[in-house]
Amino acid sequence: MFNHASAIGIDIGRNKILIAIVKIRGEIISSKSYDLDKVQSRDYIISKIFEAVKEIRQSVAPEGLNPICIGVSAKGFIDQTMGTVLGPDQGIKDWTNVPLAKIINQETGLPAYIGNDANMMTIAEQRFGAAKGYKDIIFVALRTGIGGGIIINGKLYRGVNNAGGEVGQMIINFNDGISDKGIRGSYEHFASASAIVRRYQEENLASGQKSENPLSCRDIFELSYTKSPVAVKVVKENAELVGIGLANLITIFAPEIIILGGGMSEANDSYLSMIRESAFANSLENCRKEVKIERAHLGSGASLLGSAYYAMTRLAGKSV
Repeated sequence: MFNHASAIGIDIGRNKILIAIVKIRGEIISSKSYDLDKVQSRDYIISKIFEAVKEIRQSVAPEGLNPICIGVSAKGFIDQTMGTVLGPDQGIKDWTNVPLAKIINQETGLPAYIGNDANMMTIAEQRFGAAKGYKDIIFVALRTGIGGGIIINGKLYRGVNNAGGEVGQMIINFNDGISDKGIRGSYEHFASASAIVRRYQEENLASGQKSENPLSCRDIFELSYTKSPVAVKVVKENAELVGIGLANLITIFAPEIIILGGGMSEANDSYLSMIRESAFANSLENCRKEVKIERAHLGSGASLLGSAYYAMTRLAGKSV
């Protein structure tokens, strides 16, 4: 049955809900995107999920497709056994301790399973993407914040209370930078897309330049390609810091491969080369000897693929 089965994968993002019908071998049959209002609440997000599930089921019904379960990718800490979103609220009113799996099951009649978004991307890259065939994997999502997932000997490492894998909160500079999570000197604070934007603004202010409309991280990367001095400096600094965080992970875990996902991973080859140089220069030789550092292959579809595959494996009584 599972060779031909399909599941619904859902990704709850900051600005959009993505949904797809996915087959067990990773084929996306149909997908849709739903924009979200700036002001969000628990009831609003749940109603958008119900709307998305209803519409995509209707759209594939004429083809004889009947998904057997639902997987949801959500930010924050998740009780994966109970399918509860624990928090933090991610700016969504009342978005803590939400029994989301139970709520979706009661509305749709389908078994539902919830996972952390970075973990779902990690699973997808191992099963279908850049880490296929590897057993010891670290996934790092470079974006507004930094998320991550760890696979050891083919199994997702969850840690106590399913709280493992928060690589963005490792400390790389204890003397500076208290993050919005209250952690001093975190990897996320210094090496994320938000950090690039902040550093670009700081450098411009130091040189007497002011910008009424701050540039995005993507804009700054684009400027660096044209050799804009401030952008080049900030991107180079960021690559070194990203590499330092990876060096810590290499020395601790000695993985076979590190996969870089998120929007920043789409930057040009020189950025990736600078990251590798920093990571290898700052890690132990025996630990880095075999490791590869590569871009993710699945892009924005990773969380959809991962959550759908995760749901089907959980329904089959397997663990990932």
